[in-house]
Amino acid sequence: MSFLGNSSTGSAALVAAVALSFASSAALAQSSDKDWQKVYAVSGGSASLTVETGDSGLEIRSCGECKEIRVHVVSTRNLSEYSIEERQEGDHVSFRIDEKPRAGIRIQWNESRRTKVTVETPRKLNLDARVADGNLSARDLTGSFQVHSGDGAVSLDDIQGDVYLVASDGSISLHNVVGTLDARGSDGNMKIDGQFTMVRLETSDGSLDFTLAPGSQLTAASSIESSDGRVSIRLPQTLSADVDVATGDGHLICTLPLTMDHYNSGESSGHHLHGHLNSGGVPFSIHASDGNVSITTL
Repeated sequence: MSFLGNSSTGSAALVAAVALSFASSAALAQSSDKDWQKVYAVSGGSASLTVETGDSGLEIRSCGECKEIRVHVVSTRNLSEYSIEERQEGDHVSFRIDEKPRAGIRIQWNESRRTKVTVETPRKLNLDARVADGNLSARDLTGSFQVHSGDGAVSLDDIQGDVYLVASDGSISLHNVVGTLDARGSDGNMKIDGQFTMVRLETSDGSLDFTLAPGSQLTAASSIESSDGRVSIRLPQTLSADVDVATGDGHLICTLPLTMDHYNSGESSGHHLHGHLNSGGVPFSIHASDGNVSITTL
């Protein structure tokens, strides 16, 4: 009897220890009904992240020379209402969160019911980020970046590398970006400044403010196109490029020191000019269909 009693006690202790172990592991992934977090170890040299959110805001920031990717979800709602998918393959982490489908029509009256995903990564990162409905921000990162936003503002600060960005509905703000930029916005204002070697900007509806930082030299053909909205462009005095400017319905102010090849202006045909900035160089086209255009030097 004594032996049986000790065995039972030992088994119970083992079960309790295993249960505690599982509970501790689960705590690494989910802290509460409204809080989820997990840490993924990476080498830090070539980390990559694919992150997709549905009805959630997304913030991505650098943790410097750390060798891990930390994902933290905080919500005012119960996270059981969301589907979370995550996996790691080597130094690549994939994370996806989306609201679970519900039968019928759901009307959300309470604007305070929010969910936010915060990610901390090594400074060197290759990123593919997609947000369906919510603001997206990233800062202090170096690498390649693909960003897709459905409905919400996009903000990128202190980014270095190749940036490809598509935003359907929301403002775009890029500050102190170094590298190449291909950005397209459908409905929302654009405000961009940085030191670029190639720029391709397209906006359908909204104002566009673009500043090419001192020291920039374009090494590949670049273009800025606006369908409807005011356009303001500031370029460094040392920039060399072959500039082509065309406007439809709107005033044109251009104070660049151009060596002109062609100039045409008419009330019905708009304005068109082509010239060389400094010694000339790669083609740089600026086309606006409807809106005033201002092009000046810094």
